Amino acid sequence: MQRKDFHIGWSQSVKPPEVFGNEAYFLWEALMSRYDTIQLSQIYLNAVHDADFKLIMKKGLMNILEKQVNILEQEMDRYHLPLPNRPPKSVRFNLTGNVITDEFLFRRLSLGIQISIDKQTNAIASTFYNDDLRRIFVGFLKKELEVYDDVCKYGKLKGWLKNPPLTLSSGG
Repeated sequence: MQRKDFHIGWSQSVKPPEVFGNEAYFLWEALMSRYDTIQLSQIYLNAVHDADFKLIMKKGLMNILEKQVNILEQEMDRYHLPLPNRPPKSVRFNLTGNVITDEFLFRRLSLGIQISIDKQTNAIASTFYNDDLRRIFVGFLKKELEVYDDVCKYGKLKGWLKNPPLTLSSGG
């Protein structure tokens, strides 16, 4: 008898868990996206000047991205999917001067989070058969929305959010 990954009985009758092609793609895409984000965050950390901003980025890198990578790698193993190559453990270089500002890096980070929210939403909408994967993606989306909310608040505090021009309505 087998229920999901739990099996009682002869080992010959064990079936590996199944995953649809689109679900495998979204697993792989989510993992690759996090690998790229980790590497990009490490590059950004070399250029950040503001100590609070650096702390926020390190927290996102270590507490969120690395944990999600571990979950995604476990899921890839569970479905016997090949893992992509991991990025380097660290990316270090010296950046002198103010070639890249903290405000610019903040806007890039904010844009990256917005793109991630969109990708998470697509993954959730595309994993309608696999409840376990959908639950994982929903959890990731909730965390991403919390992070985005915090990043927006921090950007307002620092004056780094750019407001579009306001238009006055005529008598309306």
